[in-house]
Amino acid sequence: MLDKIRNPAILPHPSPGAYFDLAIHIGFLIFVLALPFGNSTIVLYAGLTLALLGWIGRICRERKFEWKRTPLDIPVAIFLGLALVGSFFAPNPSSSSLGYFWKLLRAVLLFYAVIHSRLGERWRYMVVAFLLAGGLSTALGLWFYLNGTHMGVVRLFSVDARLQSDYSEKLPSVDWQQAFENNGRRLSQNASVSPSNKDAGWVITDEETSRKYIVRRSHEQLNVYYVEPRLAGTFKMPNDLGAYLVIAIPIAMGYLISAWRTRRQKDGRISIHWGWIVSLGLILCVMAANLALTLTRAAWVAVFFAAVYMAICFKRRLLWGLLILAVLSPFFMPQDVKDRFQTVWQRPSGFMSERPQWWKTSTQLIAKYPITGIGLGRFRHEYKLHGPPDMYHEPYHAHNIYLHIAVEQGIPSLLLFFWMLFLIFRRLFTLRKNGGFWRSGLYIGSSGFLISALIYGLADNILHQRPLLMFWFIIGIVFYVTSQSIENESETPFTKARLA
Repeated sequence: MLDKIRNPAILPHPSPGAYFDLAIHIGFLIFVLALPFGNSTIVLYAGLTLALLGWIGRICRERKFEWKRTPLDIPVAIFLGLALVGSFFAPNPSSSSLGYFWKLLRAVLLFYAVIHSRLGERWRYMVVAFLLAGGLSTALGLWFYLNGTHMGVVRLFSVDARLQSDYSEKLPSVDWQQAFENNGRRLSQNASVSPSNKDAGWVITDEETSRKYIVRRSHEQLNVYYVEPRLAGTFKMPNDLGAYLVIAIPIAMGYLISAWRTRRQKDGRISIHWGWIVSLGLILCVMAANLALTLTRAAWVAVFFAAVYMAICFKRRLLWGLLILAVLSPFFMPQDVKDRFQTVWQRPSGFMSERPQWWKTSTQLIAKYPITGIGLGRFRHEYKLHGPPDMYHEPYHAHNIYLHIAVEQGIPSLLLFFWMLFLIFRRLFTLRKNGGFWRSGLYIGSSGFLISALIYGLADNILHQRPLLMFWFIIGIVFYVTSQSIENESETPFTKARLA
């Protein structure tokens, strides 16, 4: 040992390929840490680019292209091919953006990048980074809510040209009562107008109706937005935060259940991961608070059913905790959350807003283009053509992942999607054979996240933007970990002896 210290030349040095692997790992960590922060798009893409460059560099260094086969290879390839065909053979291809195909391809490439990342046991760092980023972003979300910032906004109308001429950069002298009436809305006479401290605009506060509006200038127009009592947190929209929590909460809950399980060591002692239990308990509390404040009912339902499933299958004592939480929640939840709950039974006609009409139009489009669909990114355009004349919203998607896939890519793509889900669940269940905190937590959390995401997909499109990347990244981790287990089990005693 002393000889090695005296002669550093004989100390082992990292191979050049190890630096490329390190670049991949750092890129993934940057990506995971940037996921819950809506304004970190550049950082997120920088992480993905670093991982891609590390992957390419390793291939060039080793002069070989390593490809690990998975059961998803064929269905994913066909799924991508049908998406591309649907875009080229759309009713009006010029309005079908291939950018949507690139977003889908990018997420699939992320899945394969994880599989070929050679993370080893360092995939655990990705899980830790995912949980820490989620806890930090939701803690900031609570701070934003207490300060009345980062709330959801909905565009109401634009002020017409005649009223815009009265606009002054120093003082908005528009007759706002008249402007609201011209657009079928009401503003009380006592409403006050003041400069916004958060952005370059104005705030209209109507204390009589307990409502707040924001006025912003854009493209020579004055746009009026309604400030919803819905938390957006570190995301741009409340629904984006809700979609993130639909995935993040089951993962955190899975590792909490795994930490809660008692394990008997070789010396007979019982070990419980109390540090993980406390840390994950705090993270889940702030995540649950953020979920409630988003007022996203589909996310509430999805996480609730996922939590019940996980409690019944893995830790039935949690059912008592869920019951106690449900009984006590009315005493400490904000009034906005209570009002949102009451819409389920007090105003059933407005519970799903215009979603039934979006779904009806979706089925009509599926019947008209059952094989190739209308093309990626064309839902809003086709809805304008086939939707009702008195439509209020012009949605970008069908607010249902199953209908949306069938509408834009055709029924064959929807069947392929179900096939891929079956293969994912089958691969995930192989983790049941492997004990230990990390793999057990991945199995419990990932099964809960899939159930939560698929239920949420009944009322919204979770497979878009960042949730799409999160979905395929977590699936990539699952396939990577299970492939390691399969490779270890396939090794014969003779092979293991040679490796030793």
